[in-house]
Formats: sequence, structure tokens, C-alpha cells
Amino acid sequence: MFFFIFISGFFYARHKNIMIRKFPEYKYFLWGLYAKIIGGFFFTIIYVYYYGNGDTVSFFNSSIPLVNLALENPFNYFEALFAPNTLQNFYRFFDPNVGYPLEYIYDDDRTYMLVRLISPLTLITFKSMLLTGGLVSIMAYAGVWNLYRTFLRHYPRIEGELAFAVLFFPSVVFWGSGIMKDTFSFSALCWYIYAIDRIFFRKETGFSPWFQALFASLVMVLMKPYIFMMILPASLLWVLYQRVQRFRNSVIRLLLLPIGMILLGALSLTVLSKLEGKLGKFSLGKALDTIVITQLDMKRGEQYGTNYFDLGNIEPTWGSVFSKFPQAVFAGLFRPALNEANNFVMLITALENTFLLLFFIYIVVRSKLVFLIALFFNNPLLQMCYIFSIGCAFMIAITTPNFGAMVRFKIPLLPLFVAALFITSHILDRRKYVLGKGGKFYFSDFSNGDPDIAVRRQRK
Repeated sequence: MFFFIFISGFFYARHKNIMIRKFPEYKYFLWGLYAKIIGGFFFTIIYVYYYGNGDTVSFFNSSIPLVNLALENPFNYFEALFAPNTLQNFYRFFDPNVGYPLEYIYDDDRTYMLVRLISPLTLITFKSMLLTGGLVSIMAYAGVWNLYRTFLRHYPRIEGELAFAVLFFPSVVFWGSGIMKDTFSFSALCWYIYAIDRIFFRKETGFSPWFQALFASLVMVLMKPYIFMMILPASLLWVLYQRVQRFRNSVIRLLLLPIGMILLGALSLTVLSKLEGKLGKFSLGKALDTIVITQLDMKRGEQYGTNYFDLGNIEPTWGSVFSKFPQAVFAGLFRPALNEANNFVMLITALENTFLLLFFIYIVVRSKLVFLIALFFNNPLLQMCYIFSIGCAFMIAITTPNFGAMVRFKIPLLPLFVAALFITSHILDRRKYVLGKGGKFYFSDFSNGDPDIAVRRQRK
């Protein structure tokens, strides 16, 4: 494994040395890559030797029959890779000689999609779980790095803080680096935001950014549809609000914004309705049943012990569901707390949550809440980050009131939420500095990033 890290570092060091001459943030490039690989390494080790099993082991073991099939008959392998995972195909492609994927993995389209994706990696690593996990980490890192550079393009003054939020936040490094759906869906989210920035803010034309956006959307829908359900309206609002802000006339802005919000809502609902079959239990027609059934299931204390949190009684109505919004969002963002941690992994998460809660309270107190609200309504990027984070936290907590699962599911929201807190703190710092010099300060000046042209660089 250490040899693998050395080879990876040697290969990517050349890219870093070329790019750092123009883009100083590349000083974090290799460190972020090493963090990703080492995070995936410890993730695998803990699941194999501490837990003794788990989904990541099942995913890997289910990829081995595909590898055996590739070694026995490459043509059958490629056919099996793209064929529907039906019962007929199960016995058509697999037998006692090559082995069988685990049935519960094979029967689920989302979990078996992951098996399809990692099977070529399992093949080229000669069925090594550690090396396969290492390659998964490297593949996922490209999206994470692009998300970091997207934030940095708008706010280059806080490159260290943004690096911590996106590249080095402990839970994201650990839970977002192994052979799990979370790793691929989080990387897809990063690619999606990067592509939206390329298309609508950097004004890039051509096939590449549109392909990135569409492919990333497809991966999210196929693996973690709730992530796409949250980021779609949030990203569309990012684009819409930035366009509306261009109009200097406040009357025109007031007229255009409600119309745009209605069109945005209609577009989001249309897209999500068209994807009804792909969204599964998270589809608009099934979400309510999913929430109620999950809540009842998780309250079976004899099965889950104390590793769950109770949001109270939820009736099968949307009014009852949304009445739990405040406590669900709080749980999704800041729980488990220190007194709720019952193992080492939960303790690390609880320490992070304590940091996030204290940081958020600091922002609210420092901004007197009024300035935080004003900043929110004048900054489209922060709107996207906060809306996605809050929406995702609500969705996760209301459908997964189990700490063990929730710490994994909340990976996508953490970098955006932490980055948003650092950006908010940075703008408040600039406000204090400008007012201290006797100048005039407007939150709208930061609507598209740092207004100081001398430090803003176009990054490609």
C-alpha cells in the first residue's frame, strides 16, 4: 500500500509542479490526494478488521465473480457489465466456477451499479481490496479537487480555510474515500457544481462541461438520488439569482425574482417527475411512505439499541413531516453530540459536530443574525451551499434516524456547509476591515466572490 502511495505521488507530482507555477493553490494538491488515499486505506482496514464485514466488503466480494468472468471469457464479461441485473442473467453469466455476486447486492440496481464500476479496478489490482480502494480514492479525488478550485475561484483570499473544508475535513476524508456509493455520489456532486460553474459563470462553451454535468447527474440519480433532488433546485437558484442580480433597477429585480422562482420550482418538479422511476423510494410519489416506514422501523429498539434518535411521532402527511423540520435539520447538521457517541468513530464525528455547532453559533452571534440574512440574500453561491446543506440535512435525518448511517449519508453536505461558514466569516471580516477604515461596505459587492480584481484569477 505504501508503495502504491509512493507511485501515485510520483505520478501526480509532475502535474503539481507544472500547475503550481501559475496556480499557488496546487501546494495542497498532493496533500489532498494523500489524505484521500490514506482515508480510503483506513476505511478498508477498519471495516475488515474492526467490524469484520460491512457493505464495502460485500461490494468488493461481489465484484470478484465479474473479474473471474473477465478472465474466463472477456466477451461475456462486457456483456454482463451492461446487461440488466435480472434473475435470468444471474444464472446466465455466473456459475460455481466464477462465483456469484451476493444476491441482495445484485438485486438492488444502485448497489450493483457500484459493483459494475469497481470491477475493472478489481481486475487490474489482481483482486486486492486495498489497492482497489486506493484506485477508487484517486478517481474520486478529481471531483473533490475541482470543487475546491471552484470555491477558490470565487474567494481566493481563504485558500487554506477552503482546503480544510473540502480536502481535509476528517469525516469526508474517511467516509468519502472507500468502496462505497457515498464516495462516487459525493465525487459526482463535486463534478456537477464544477460543471455548472464552468457553464454559467465562466461562460465556457463546448461539449465538455455539459457532459460533466449530465454524467455527474446520472451517477447521483443512479446511486444516491436524494443528493440530486437537493442540488438540482439549489444550483438552479444559484444561476437564477446571479442573473437577476445583474439588473441595477431594484423594481425590475423584485418583479423578475418571483417569476423566476415560480419557473424554477416548476422546472425542478418537472425534472424530478420525469425521473420518478429512477429515484425509487425517494421519488415525489413515494417519499412520504419512505419517511413514515423508516421512522417506525428505526424505533425498534431491540434491533438498533440506542444508536438512533427520535424525532417524535410522524403522521403520514406532509404537514406532520415538515413540522419536524427544525429538529431534523439540527440533527442532520450537528448530531450525534459528544454525549451520544458510543464508539471511537462516533466520537470523532461528535467532535466535528461540536466544532460545526460552535462555529455556526459564532457566525450567528457575530453577524447579529441580521447581517447573516442580508448576506444570504445577496450571495447566490452561499444560497446554494446553505440551501443544499439544510435540505440535505433534513432529508437525511427524516429518512435515516440512525447515527451509524447518518454519518455516512451527510458527507455531501459537509464540505459545502463548512465552506459556506468560512466564506461567511471571511466576508464579515472584510466588512469589519472596510468599516474600520471609514469606508462603505455592501454585501452585494461580494455576490460573485472577492471584488478585489488583483487577487481574483481565472482558473481553468
